[in-house]
Amino acid sequence: MKDTVSSQTEAERQGLTREGFFADMIGELAGALEEVIGLEDAAGFVAMVGNRMGDDLSDLYAGLPGFPTETPEDIGRICVDLKEKISGTFTLDEATEDRLIFTNCDCPFGKRVEGRPSLCMMTTNVFGRIAANATGYARVHVSESIAAGHARCRVELGLKPDDSANGHEFFR
Repeated sequence: MKDTVSSQTEAERQGLTREGFFADMIGELAGALEEVIGLEDAAGFVAMVGNRMGDDLSDLYAGLPGFPTETPEDIGRICVDLKEKISGTFTLDEATEDRLIFTNCDCPFGKRVEGRPSLCMMTTNVFGRIAANATGYARVHVSESIAAGHARCRVELGLKPDDSANGHEFFR
């Protein structure tokens, strides 16, 4: 029994944690999908998962006291809180009636996200579902991402339809 305890402690000292293991697994899965079926289809699979998680998280936050979804600032606060809980460092830089702008310098996937842009569909879909479920419409555009080699992520969350804007649209 002592050998098991000491090896677990050594593994933890080397950085092996449950969270790290699952983040590695998701990163490797995204990488394998990108290599086998291509970036666009891999992003589609990640988007499906993100969409489902976004609906679940939207329901979760809607039921929590202190997290109203009535204003753009409320929606921004929910998105920032969610990312904070999973070790992201998103900040809400701008909140208007039309859009929210977020930046992030520390991806919840850590270094595992580098070269895996399909993982950005998780943020796209979670933010999009949360906002669309609250307001009826959302459009999400990731203009910069750590996954694509930028120093930060920059995410624009549009709250009103705009035919000239880039991004993925979501509806309630």
